[in-house]
Amino acid sequence: MANATQLSNVESTLLPPTLTGPIFEQAVETSAVMSLARRVPLSMAANTSIPVSMDVPAAGWVAEGGAKPVGTGAVGVKTMTGKKVALLLPVSSEVVRTNAAGLYDQLRQDLPTAISRAFDHAAIHGLDLRTGAAGPFSDYLKMTTNSVELGTATQANGGMYADLVGGEKLVVDSNFDFSGIAGDPRLKPLLKLQVDTNGRPIWVDDPAVGFGGGQLIGYPAAFNRGVSGNYRRHGNKVQVITLTGSPTGGTFNVASAVFGKSADVAYNVSAANLQTALRAWGGIFATVAVTGSGPYTVTFPLSGAPLEVDGTDLTGGTSPTAVVAQSNAAATSLRAIGGDWTQCAYGVGMDITIKVSDTASYVDEASVTHSAFQENLVLLLVEAYFGFVVGNPNAFVAYTDAS
Repeated sequence: MANATQLSNVESTLLPPTLTGPIFEQAVETSAVMSLARRVPLSMAANTSIPVSMDVPAAGWVAEGGAKPVGTGAVGVKTMTGKKVALLLPVSSEVVRTNAAGLYDQLRQDLPTAISRAFDHAAIHGLDLRTGAAGPFSDYLKMTTNSVELGTATQANGGMYADLVGGEKLVVDSNFDFSGIAGDPRLKPLLKLQVDTNGRPIWVDDPAVGFGGGQLIGYPAAFNRGVSGNYRRHGNKVQVITLTGSPTGGTFNVASAVFGKSADVAYNVSAANLQTALRAWGGIFATVAVTGSGPYTVTFPLSGAPLEVDGTDLTGGTSPTAVVAQSNAAATSLRAIGGDWTQCAYGVGMDITIKVSDTASYVDEASVTHSAFQENLVLLLVEAYFGFVVGNPNAFVAYTDAS
């Protein structure tokens, strides 16, 4: 009988290839950009840049013994630099002690989603998904000047089919080869209801690809929420407080698991006064911003803390109450990116480094400090390297939907 995998038997700074392989494969499957772009080798060293050919070398005819043409003279070259993506995962020490394979199962579940989300948002929008600041890559797909608003063409003139083909034409007219589309999943039901002028659907299932794939106007299509930035389970950075039932009087309060209840505020409190009430808690709330006049949008500068609201003291209207829900400030009107996917490339450092500690501490999204030793946790600091380049942004077209 094989012995259970023990943490002490595992290299402390490197995950085995048998584990990194499936993690990266699943990340590629869930990433729209990785599904369509081509992959090139990438150095593990973050400060090492490598040239990436973005065009096919031009061969020339020569006489016997004549000077041979140099291929690089006709090839567009971009430089790809490895950028680090990191994630801290707390895991129960009981799981780690008894069977490290259970720890790896958790990594397989969490890492592909985290990696593909961060990568797609940076490669498409040029932004850091966590902070909203500038992303790690100097090239990104939304740099294109080509844009088509979906719904522009009437059904008599082809509807969205014409819009999609119009975007293809922009790319082809720029002397690039249109080869695929990365789309937002919300585009699927909309496109399934669309038909061409002969009543044929423009979106069909392709059994040869995964759940996130299909075809559009004859080209491969990959779907991922990273296209628009509309992610589920994206933390509590932006939350919206809504008063329902049209109250005409009374008060409500906001609560945090760490700081308790805020002072009661009036049903028609201004955003500035609600912001003052929340900032009084200090900590992660010290720089929180509140906008709107009902609903109220609560925005944390980095990661946020889950909020609760109590509207039992609201009066008037029809059964008034208060509710709070997560929002997504990263969502955009972008619904698809199409174009010549040979004009972009990504690289992956094929090793995932991991640091393990059962004595360190960490600060969660509510600014609460946790001790791994005191709470019987093992902290895993996971790091990986990725690179991304775009040969010519105008080899792509952005499809938007402002409705």
